[in-house]
Amino acid sequence: MKYYIILFALFIVHSMGFAFDGTDHDAFFLQNSLGLNTSSYSAQNVEKSEKLQMSFAQSGDISMPHKNKGKAFILSLILPGLGEHYAGSYHKAHFFMASEVTLWLTYAGFISYREWRKQDYKTFAATYAGVDLHGKSDSYFIDVGNYNSIYEYNAAKLRDRNLNKYYRDVDTFYWQWESKIRRDKFDQLRISSDLAHNRSMFVIGAILANHVFSAIDAVWSAHRFEKAREASLNWDVKFGDGLIQPNVNVSLTAKF
Repeated sequence: MKYYIILFALFIVHSMGFAFDGTDHDAFFLQNSLGLNTSSYSAQNVEKSEKLQMSFAQSGDISMPHKNKGKAFILSLILPGLGEHYAGSYHKAHFFMASEVTLWLTYAGFISYREWRKQDYKTFAATYAGVDLHGKSDSYFIDVGNYNSIYEYNAAKLRDRNLNKYYRDVDTFYWQWESKIRRDKFDQLRISSDLAHNRSMFVIGAILANHVFSAIDAVWSAHRFEKAREASLNWDVKFGDGLIQPNVNVSLTAKF
């Protein structure tokens, strides 16, 4: 029985040695297994009254980070919806981005239609009016649609004394429609091409407006985000356990 008492006494002494001797192995084990902080620990210079500080801290903050209004404005000005996404307004971000994609697809559709119609009316003019398509401007095709022949056109310019518009090189700019029906058909094709061009310019205006509206909305979204952040609830919980006395720190902050 006395051997057990002696062994138990040796165990107590040995344990106290680990507690107050302060070996590097013990500090390393405690710090890495429990996530504790021993910043003031020194193995070579330990005073008898000094405590080995070990703390485990876990903090949470549900308050949201700051959102810069200027940054939100620039982001949405570059790409609509990007500023809203930055400010946390994800539904509006998706709306503005979808609008941007839709508008660009619409613009591409009008441009493609314009080019198809332009090719159609040029081919039509070459087939039914004998037009040489090489080096001709858009204004030339407007004249082709308004007059039955180059001779009729030149006569009209002479009457108006508008010699700047007169085609002196008749062979190069020659046209003569087979019938008024053909000319009217050509003019319809040309006008449809011009309308597609005008609508594409309108879409460009809508795209620019989408950028501006999104940028303004992004500033508002960032403002609302900041108001929500100021009204958020912040909590912070810290647990620490010294070797002599345990330490517990709980804080709760509410912003309204």
